[in-house]
Amino acid sequence: MSLYLGIDGGGTKTKFLLGNEREILAETTTGGSNITRSGEPAVREALLVGMEQVCASAGVSPAEIVRTVAGITGSANPRPRALLEQFLRERLTGEIVIVGDMVIAHHAALDGAPGVLVNAGTGSIAYARNQQGDTARAGGWGFAISDEGSGHWVGRVAIAAAMRCYDSRREEAYLHHLMAALGVEDPVDLAKLANSVANPDLAQVFPAVVNIAQKGDETARKILVSAGAELSYLAETLIQRLFPTVEAVAIAGTGGIFRNSVTVFECFSAELHNVHPDVSITLPEADPALGALMLARQPL
Repeated sequence: MSLYLGIDGGGTKTKFLLGNEREILAETTTGGSNITRSGEPAVREALLVGMEQVCASAGVSPAEIVRTVAGITGSANPRPRALLEQFLRERLTGEIVIVGDMVIAHHAALDGAPGVLVNAGTGSIAYARNQQGDTARAGGWGFAISDEGSGHWVGRVAIAAAMRCYDSRREEAYLHHLMAALGVEDPVDLAKLANSVANPDLAQVFPAVVNIAQKGDETARKILVSAGAELSYLAETLIQRLFPTVEAVAIAGTGGIFRNSVTVFECFSAELHNVHPDVSITLPEADPALGALMLARQPL
């Protein structure tokens, strides 16, 4: 049987799945493969070690792999894409296809079918493919101007709301709840948390907002409702672009924001059903690396 390799490359880890037409033979995980974040030497090592490990586990040579599909974050730009292929070519002789990470995530979440994928984690982005094979994306343009409804977005909005409470000197419970959840004694320290470095990890605030909302805090709940509405707008944008005459569009939500906040998912679903009553919305436990392997098994 022919051998195929699927690679899911993210900022912190890279997963490899090796299989034939019917089954998965081996898998392994190495360090991140985003060149911008990790640098060329580290990404090269992550890819080479991963290919060697997964082939060794299956008892095969990399030269036996017929086709490889790698969905890697940051591969849209020509230079990183060329470097990634160069690194893969150091071990592979078969066909290599490098795509964006959302392509393999979409394939996994929707089992290769047309539809819309909305991913909400630290950042957010939506990606869609219709019956004709046309594709489009919405959002995901970075923390500073986009990533609506993401963990970072929730964290920024949550701290901004707290500082508005502080500015007005309102004795609002939300401010004190957020301070307690984040281990902060002075409201000014909340601002420091958001401004102490160039790219603060505001997604770390998201679990605190969820916890505060679960205790009945209305301000926190409204922030999560707003996140769901923002994410639904991403899906709606792509429905209008690629499915203008289709009523029963399949929509998949993935990422930690949906998994960890019922409020976000319920608002996301309600907003979409208000406009498109016949859409189907799921929260699949999808493995993007499997999506890459599925694509590798079929000619692109």
